[in-house]
Amino acid sequence: MGFLSGAYGKLMAGKLVRQLQYQLTGVQSRLRRVTREVGDMEKMFNAQERNMKTQMQSQMNMFSMGLYEMNPLLSQVGLEGEQMQKLQMQQYQNYMYGRQAIQQQFMMAQNVWQDMFQMQRESVLQPLKDLEDDLNLEKDNLESRLKLAEQDYEAKKKEEQAGAKSFTPEYTSQA
Repeated sequence: MGFLSGAYGKLMAGKLVRQLQYQLTGVQSRLRRVTREVGDMEKMFNAQERNMKTQMQSQMNMFSMGLYEMNPLLSQVGLEGEQMQKLQMQQYQNYMYGRQAIQQQFMMAQNVWQDMFQMQRESVLQPLKDLEDDLNLEKDNLESRLKLAEQDYEAKKKEEQAGAKSFTPEYTSQA
């Protein structure tokens, strides 16, 4: 009886091992695909964020330059000495206030864009990362089940071999 139950057990355990190996291969393939997709999305978001920051910096510089050109140090006819210095100081202060206002707007806009990118990352990447975590969990589960199935296969194989020994006749010579 040990031979038959061992042979049948080995057959079923082998089938389970192959089934688990097939499932594990599929999960690993999906996991690689999802991991690659997460990496690609991260790269895309980082590139978009860098481009936006560069564009915003460029715009801030253009506004500052335009503000500077709008307030040239005027050479007013009839203004000399102290009056010219006061006018220059006032224009310089106006320029600095304008530049400061532009920088504040730039910082506020930058914060809004960063929040938008963060929300976009969370809405797009979080489901992918959750899927990646689920696939990792499934992969670990399949690997542990596969190890148990392989151990069961080896045990049934030994049981079959032990049972096969009971079917072989023992030849003893009596002379």
